[in-house]
Amino acid sequence: MPLAAGTRLGPYEVLGQIGAGGMGEVYKARDTRLDRTVAIKILPPDCSVDPDRRVRFKREAKTIAGLSHPHICTLFDVGEHPSTGSGQATLYLVMEYLTGETLAARLGKGPLPLEQALDYAAQIADALAAAHKHGIIHRDLKPGNVMLTGGGSGRSGVTSAKLLDFGLAKLKGPGAEPAAAQLASMPTRSAPLTTEGAIVGTLQYMAPEQLEGKETDARTDLFAFGCVLYEMLTGRRAFAGESTASVISAVMTTDPPPISSAQPFAPPALERLLKACLAKDPDERRESAHDVAQELRGIAQGRGTPVTPDAPVIRRHRWVIPAAALLLLVVAAAVAFVGVLQWQRPRVHDPAPSKVPEANEYLRLAKLFSETQVDLPKAQQYLEKALALDPDFAQARAYYGETYMSLIDWGLSNDTSLLYRAEAELSRALHDDPDSAKAYAALAAVYLYQGRKELVPQIARKAIELAADDKNGLLMLAIYHQWSGEYQQSQVLAKRVMEAHPSFFAARVVSAENARLMGDTERSLREEGMVLEQDSKNVLSLLLIGLTYLTQGDTVKAREALALARGFEPQNYQVRVLWALLLAVEGRRGEALREMDVELLKYGKLIVVATNVAEFYAVLGDRAKALEWLDHAVRVGDERADWFERDPLLANIRTDPGFRQIVEGIHIRRKQLDKPAR
Repeated sequence: MPLAAGTRLGPYEVLGQIGAGGMGEVYKARDTRLDRTVAIKILPPDCSVDPDRRVRFKREAKTIAGLSHPHICTLFDVGEHPSTGSGQATLYLVMEYLTGETLAARLGKGPLPLEQALDYAAQIADALAAAHKHGIIHRDLKPGNVMLTGGGSGRSGVTSAKLLDFGLAKLKGPGAEPAAAQLASMPTRSAPLTTEGAIVGTLQYMAPEQLEGKETDARTDLFAFGCVLYEMLTGRRAFAGESTASVISAVMTTDPPPISSAQPFAPPALERLLKACLAKDPDERRESAHDVAQELRGIAQGRGTPVTPDAPVIRRHRWVIPAAALLLLVVAAAVAFVGVLQWQRPRVHDPAPSKVPEANEYLRLAKLFSETQVDLPKAQQYLEKALALDPDFAQARAYYGETYMSLIDWGLSNDTSLLYRAEAELSRALHDDPDSAKAYAALAAVYLYQGRKELVPQIARKAIELAADDKNGLLMLAIYHQWSGEYQQSQVLAKRVMEAHPSFFAARVVSAENARLMGDTERSLREEGMVLEQDSKNVLSLLLIGLTYLTQGDTVKAREALALARGFEPQNYQVRVLWALLLAVEGRRGEALREMDVELLKYGKLIVVATNVAEFYAVLGDRAKALEWLDHAVRVGDERADWFERDPLLANIRTDPGFRQIVEGIHIRRKQLDKPAR
């Protein structure tokens, strides 16, 4: 029964109940010694029964009480209260009494304004950093455990965020016991996850390692922090479901939709930070809460390369002729068909030339070396000369940013830090010329390789709007639908590009790949042959011909095509991945493993070849690695679930339960993305 007003707990006089939940009852009380108002939490009986747990709780409470931080609710005291009946003393905590509303209550009214969300988030990250410094992990961070109080000094006004219940989740047991114990006690039947304070309510903020009962650390709190930040920005939970099972599946296998639908002016750096916090693998998250807080303040101050999300994603392709070409085959995406054929008539934006004639000449030379002769270092040299003469030359800046992306796009580098250099240059280009279709197209490619494929349709539309019938924008949508398993929609767009730009080989390569994925290998090879008639040294086309023969089981013809590609570009990472796959299919295990070295696997993390690496390990019979790489491929954008179930190179893992989980996860994600935003 709730404690009646006037009840004494040592020197504390209960004034009334504030609330109750799964972790105990909370009361407003008066400290009779200091004549101050406090909050008292009576912990559940199961936290008090085990003597060892009582000792450990008191020890940990002393540590938490030592925390002094403006954004952590202060713990004043720990006491024991004899329970009526059993005689077993009940533990209670005496805390700072806060007025205001919980973040959960505030979010019930809708998402926060961007500036306010960044402000509160930085304060929460500061609180986590202070606790982590003392070896304290929260383990139950959620909007209900954040209080928005008056009297703060944040940028958002007088309101300040205060973190509550720090460390209480550790009461459920040492190590990984908390999550494991929670999951073990959950009902197996489907049930809504709406009960306030119910243990299942926390599932939506639990990191994958918590759900699996593994060891947790500070990075576990960063995952929960990402969930809270996402909810502040969108008004929706990052991972939702109508049952325990569906929420767990969402956390383990899917990524939330981008924040751009609710925060149309959120900078790309914020999307990138969220993605890092919500990474399934703790090793892929940010190193510390302190770093997150600093990054958030940098974003709030405009240092996060803000580009209006009207500009999210498109990409370039590689190797031969138009550098825009290779934008092509490498990527993937996720969402629904955007009705490109029904858009309004696009307007034309002609990029402004430099007022320095010599700078224009350097740009012309750079385009020659980036789009025809494909000598990126030479192109960069000329672009640097153009920008030295005219630092505000937006068109040259856009090409310059693109060259950094193209080094990865074309398989010439596995240094993904180049993507961030590219992003910075392209963001400046858009600052100088907000209507640069070239910059949008290249920036899209950067986002894709950063694993942000959800942005593809939006930025493709922007590129097309700015440059009438932009072939790269249309082509990117085709690639988006292809990697989403929507081959017919992809084909409509590829055909439109081919009709408008007959010599643009990239569209024909996309069309040929659609045919291969739909099982029409004869048409696929015929279209790739047409590309080679135009350019017999087209490495991309040779690679896809080789892959087509590999999936047919014809290693002789596959070797012929891949050997030609290897002869042209032996160190190209994409060439090397398919060469390793060929060796594996041929049964040359030792050679295959030597080819698939550490540097090649680093490149393999990119969407363009991640599934090929999964195929490589599946062919070699290494199920664990094959499933690990297939899961990674899905997480970076490959959602071709139907192809996974038909791909002969994945046959060795198809009966594994992990394979079925990956495929079902794709279907769950697609359904979530297809739901209209509320």
